[in-house]
Amino acid sequence: MSISFSDAVKAKQLREFFARHGRVFIVVNATSEDVKVPPHLMGDPALRLVLNQRMPQPIHIRDDALVSDFSFGGQVFSCRIPMHAIWAVYLPEGDLDQGIVWEEDVPEIIRAAVEEARGHESHEEGRADAHEASTDDADAPSGGRRVRHLRVIK
Repeated sequence: MSISFSDAVKAKQLREFFARHGRVFIVVNATSEDVKVPPHLMGDPALRLVLNQRMPQPIHIRDDALVSDFSFGGQVFSCRIPMHAIWAVYLPEGDLDQGIVWEEDVPEIIRAAVEEARGHESHEEGRADAHEASTDDADAPSGGRRVRHLRVIK
């Protein structure tokens, strides 16, 4: 198996982010057959896994894959996650704003959901702008600021 340049770059970015923060979530496209996670987690295009430097087992972030023995519900499972299947990393106490999204690896189903949400958000913003003159900001959530539940990071 050859290692792609983009996977090696991603692995370096992931190692640096993990080293800097110590505890991160990675988001994995577990729909691919080359992703090795427990069977009940296979098929999830947005599987979140916690990486913590305090975990007792070593976590190997290689240029081609992340490899470690993770515990799921008290059961240890030897996982192998190819770099191409990791599409985001972020801080657990934050959101994707506080992390990295590798756009080229975001699963198509996630892209479609984001595009749909963008369309809905644009539609809602248009409706809100049309009614803004008649709406008192004090009645709006967060003191007049729109609360966003899904944000796209470019």
